[in-house]
Amino acid sequence: MNGSSAGRHLSFPFRVAADGRAASADTLARQVLEELVQLILTNQGERLFLPDFGAGARRLLFEGINDTTATMSRTMITQAVQQWLPSRVTLNQLTVTVNDTTIEIDLVYQVAGTDQIRQAIFQRSAPSS
Repeated sequence: MNGSSAGRHLSFPFRVAADGRAASADTLARQVLEELVQLILTNQGERLFLPDFGAGARRLLFEGINDTTATMSRTMITQAVQQWLPSRVTLNQLTVTVNDTTIEIDLVYQVAGTDQIRQAIFQRSAPSS
C-alpha cells in the first residue's frame, strides 16, 4: 500500500458529509494526520469511554510557557502516540520549542506502511495581557 488512496478512510473527527454519509479522508496520509491532530489536542479525561486517550496539548493554553512545559509536553505527546497510534505512525522526531510567549510542537513522522516522511506543526502564543 502506498498510502495515497488505498480505499476510503473514515475522517477524524467523525462527521457527516454533505451527501448524508460518513465523511472520509481522501488518503491514508490525511486520515493519519487527522488522527494525530485529534490525539494531540484531546485532553486526558475528555473522552467518557476512553479517559486515558489524549496528549493534552490543548491544555497548554492555560499553562505558563517555560522549559518545564516544553519537556512535559514532549513526554506526554510521545507516550500518547506510542500508546494510541503505534501501528499507524512511527514518530521520527518530536521537538517542542519555547520562545518568549510562543510554544511550537513540531512532529516529524512516517505513516506505517509507507516511505513518506511527513511533518505537522502546532503553535500557540500566550494571550496578551
